[in-house]
Amino acid sequence: MIDSKALAEFFGSATLLLAVVGSSFMAEQLTKDSAIALLINAMVTAAVLALIIRSAVNLSGAHFNPVVTLTALLLGKIRSFEALIYLIAQFFGSIFGVLLANLMFTEVAFSNSSIQRSGAAQLLGEVIATTGLVFIAFSARKKHVWKLIPLWIFGAYFFTVSTSFANPAVTLARFFTEAPAGIAGSSLPGFIAAQLLGALLVLAVLRKRDRISR
Repeated sequence: MIDSKALAEFFGSATLLLAVVGSSFMAEQLTKDSAIALLINAMVTAAVLALIIRSAVNLSGAHFNPVVTLTALLLGKIRSFEALIYLIAQFFGSIFGVLLANLMFTEVAFSNSSIQRSGAAQLLGEVIATTGLVFIAFSARKKHVWKLIPLWIFGAYFFTVSTSFANPAVTLARFFTEAPAGIAGSSLPGFIAAQLLGALLVLAVLRKRDRISR
């Protein structure tokens, strides 16, 4: 059962990054209008996210995100070994998805992004985007998660200055591409720290809610 869950997390993460990076490359080719390019990227990402969550939610829980997995672990909803397998699958799956997108659009498997995403505003955007995502993941009814999370991410593409990475595996993987969706290596620590902070804020709220409801 662990094998099937790990495969679901791997291929789901790969598909998500293929959508994020591939649509970023395609949008760059189709238009010079940055607003339209962002809209294309956001729509494709949200659509694919809805599909992979709907497809895997009853198999692996459709985490596809280390902060979701770590929050589940700290809430006692998943075992430590299972969480480790999920994390490995998510990171390697995300990198594999970027590899596929790179090969399609540049014929080079990996390259390093030079797009700087730094500053307090960017980090605040990541805290907000991640907080919303994790809160929905653990507060919404399971049957609605596949609709609500993509809607949140679609909106967060536009109302956060960081364009809503909200996922450490996604963030790391996007370092390995020259697509407009990329992120420079020097920006990785801040983004990932902000995402972890967002998850911790939700964890604190959920634990307090559980104590009150007892």
